[in-house]
Amino acid sequence: MRSPIGFMSLVASFLGIAGCAATAPTSGVRWDPQVEAEVREIARRYVDEHGIVGLSVGVAVDGVQVFAEGFGHADAARTRPVRAGTVYDIASVGKQFTAVAILLLRERGLLRLDQRVREFVPELPPHFPDATIEGLLRHTSGFVSGELPELDPPAHYKQPRYGLELLGDVELQDGRTRFAEGETWIYSNAGYLVLGLVVEAASGQRYDHFVREHVIRALEPHAMRVCEYPPEHEGSERLHRTPEGVGPVPHIEISAYAGQGSVCSSVVDLLRWARALDTARVLSDDSMALLRSPSPVRGRHGTSEVPYGMGQRLGDVEGHAKVGHTGTFDGGSAALYAYPRDGLTIAVVANTRGSGTPHAFRVEVEIARLLLGLGPPDVDAARRPIDASERRAIEGDYTDGRVFTAILEDDVLVVVRDGEEEERLVHVGGMRFRRADAPDVSEYFLLDGDRAGWWVYTNSGGYLEVLRRDELRLELPAATGSAVHR
Repeated sequence: MRSPIGFMSLVASFLGIAGCAATAPTSGVRWDPQVEAEVREIARRYVDEHGIVGLSVGVAVDGVQVFAEGFGHADAARTRPVRAGTVYDIASVGKQFTAVAILLLRERGLLRLDQRVREFVPELPPHFPDATIEGLLRHTSGFVSGELPELDPPAHYKQPRYGLELLGDVELQDGRTRFAEGETWIYSNAGYLVLGLVVEAASGQRYDHFVREHVIRALEPHAMRVCEYPPEHEGSERLHRTPEGVGPVPHIEISAYAGQGSVCSSVVDLLRWARALDTARVLSDDSMALLRSPSPVRGRHGTSEVPYGMGQRLGDVEGHAKVGHTGTFDGGSAALYAYPRDGLTIAVVANTRGSGTPHAFRVEVEIARLLLGLGPPDVDAARRPIDASERRAIEGDYTDGRVFTAILEDDVLVVVRDGEEEERLVHVGGMRFRRADAPDVSEYFLLDGDRAGWWVYTNSGGYLEVLRRDELRLELPAATGSAVHR
C-alpha cells in the first residue's frame, strides 16, 4: 500500500499533469524493433497460454501511435482474426465519456457539480441517495450497486432502452445506500447510469446522441460507437470461458448500460481519444484538472484523498504516475492508461473472461514495465518493521458492505474475512503493504485522527477498493429512505 507521504507526492504529480498539453515528458520511453518484438511476444503469450481468444494492443509514445496490432480471433469459432481496428465493448472504460459529458455541460453553464441529481432526475427511486453530481462522478455518494447477472440477464435487457426506461436497471433497483456522501469511496455502476440521465436532462438530447455529437466528435473520422454494437465484420464477439469451453455471452443491448459504459472502440481510436484529452481538444484545462484530481473523503476527525478522479483511476507503477480506467464484464476486459510524465499511452482490449482468464490490465502493466525499464519489484528488499503506533492505528474491522479485519503479526498484515484468512502482505513502510507473491498488489491505510479511517487496495492502478473503518463511520442522513437490498 502507499504511505500517506508517498500518496501525497503522487497527488501532487497528478495535479501537475492534469493539463498535460503544456507539459513535455520528462523521461523517455525506448521504442525500437527489439522492444516492438517483445511487446508482440507479450500479447501473443496471453492468447497462446492464458485462454484469451483475441485481444488488441495499441501503444503511443509522445502522442504518436507506434504500435497497434490484433492477436488471436474475434469469434469463438476462430474464423475471424482480430486486427488493430477490431471494435470491442470497452465496458467501464466508457465511464470517462460520461464524466467528460458532465464537465462539458458544466463549462456551458447547464449544471453545477454541487447540484443534487434529483433536480435533473426527480423520478429516481426513493432508496437512491440525495446525491450531488460530483458525488456520483467520484463514486463517493455512498450508494452500493446491486449486481446484474450478465450470464442470465433479465428479459428487458435484451431490448434497446433509453432515458427513464433505464430506471428499471437491476444495479439501481437492487442497490442500497450504505454510507453518507463523502464518507468513503465505493464503486457504483448505478451512479454512472444516473449520470447518463443527468446528461440527457441538462442537454435536452439522448445520452448517446450527446456523446457522439459533443464528446467524441474531435476524433472524426472514427469507428467508436455509443449505445450500439458494431456490425459483425468490424466487431469482436463477447466471450466467456468455462471449464467446458468458450462461447458468446447472452445478448444484452448495450444501450442498457448507457452512462456506466456503453462505448465500443478499437485500440486505435482509444489512443486517439487519449491524445485528444491530453491536448485540450475536448475539455478546458480547468475541467481536465477536475477530471484527474483525487477524490476527497471525510471522516470524524479529518479528511483524506482516494486515487480516483472523475471516471479516471489515478495510480502508479513503481512511482511512474498513470491515469485511465479499466473495463470488466463477463464477455471481456479493457484497459486504457496514460503515463503523462513518461509520454506513454497503452490501450489493451480482450474479448474473453471467466475461468481464470487474465484481465486486460495485466497485459497493460506488463507492457508498461517493459517500456519503462522496470524489473519485478523486490518486496523482501523493501520490507520494513512496523511500530506500535502504526499497529494501534491499523488493527480493527473495516467495511464496504462486507467486513474485513486487519490483524498484524510482526510486520505482516493478515487480511481476514468471515473468520477466514484471505491473504498476507508485508510492510514496506508508512502503513503500506505489498504481497510477496503478487507485488503489484498494494494496500495502505489513511488516517482519520490517530486511527486509520480507510483501508485502500490497489493493483498497479488497474483496480481499486476502499474500506471504511466500522466504528468511525458517519451517520446516514435521515432523508436516505428505505433501501432495497438483494
